[in-house]
Amino acid sequence: MALHWDTSNVADNESVCFSEAPEDWPMSGVKKGDRMLNPVTNALIWHSLNTGIGVITRENADEVFARISLVETLYGASLRRDGEDRPITSLDVLQHVGLRTNAGHHESETSFLKRHAAAYLREQRERGTRQFAEAEKAEAL
Repeated sequence: MALHWDTSNVADNESVCFSEAPEDWPMSGVKKGDRMLNPVTNALIWHSLNTGIGVITRENADEVFARISLVETLYGASLRRDGEDRPITSLDVLQHVGLRTNAGHHESETSFLKRHAAAYLREQRERGTRQFAEAEKAEAL
């Protein structure tokens, strides 16, 4: 299923959700001055899948922020600016109240935590297995 999104209910959505490309990005077909989706907006759209929350409201903005913070703690920051990690902030989330995707309405906290804890543990097990195999191979040389 494709991920669909709508920014029309975000206050001042033209300035919050869109910007002008600062330079040409030939690999993306973007030219300087083209209207483009704000990278923060793009990250929040994709985070709707991570968080299990498809609509940011004033009432759930703190939960959206908390879940994104956990996801970024486990997997790393969503954005980079000037070569530095740039995590999503609570202000980013508040500015995007009204953002809607078709990612679901509200996954329970228990389900969200179980999903991410299981994925993180699986990732770390695989990482450990690779590291153990590399160490054993190095010792055999």
